[in-house]
Amino acid sequence: MIANKRQSIMDAAKHAFSLFGYKGTTVAHVAKVAHVGKGTIYTEFTNKEQLFEAVMDELIHDVELQFHNIMERDGRTLDLLHEALYGVLRYRKEHKLLAQLTEEVNVFGTQEAHMAISRVEELILKQIERVVERGANRRRLLVTNPKVTAFTIYKLYMAFIVDWEQNEPPLSERELYDVFKNHIFDGIAIRQP
Repeated sequence: MIANKRQSIMDAAKHAFSLFGYKGTTVAHVAKVAHVGKGTIYTEFTNKEQLFEAVMDELIHDVELQFHNIMERDGRTLDLLHEALYGVLRYRKEHKLLAQLTEEVNVFGTQEAHMAISRVEELILKQIERVVERGANRRRLLVTNPKVTAFTIYKLYMAFIVDWEQNEPPLSERELYDVFKNHIFDGIAIRQP
């Protein structure tokens, strides 16, 4: 029962933060959505900040799991990296909470929302860097600085998934893969004899 109460509050908080952002969400909003009193929320979480952090921890765990599940499959490293990145970045773009927080950062510059988005981006960058390092260690990728390579790949993917779509029709997953294969991946992949 206690776990259900906590999860009910977490679900309500996700919903409230998705609707109102960090700045616009109050503990009263969360309590109303969870159908509990404000005091009940304070028995589980000290304040709104702690509740928001718990929601973000859960979301980050989901992103990490999604990336990990794809990268642990058999297949060509760069193909798996593309699939994982495409999925995670689509998730980041379409997830209501992340979309709301991104909008809040752009409009209000809310520090807490900015830090939450930064946590997600740092996780994605670390995951890409790990894959690039693994490929370099296995002598499948030719990179001198995995961190710079990871940053470059991430920012280019974000540019095509977010910025490109502001003025152009979205690229299909296959079209995006072809762009990266031809312009990036073939440049860092070591050709096996």
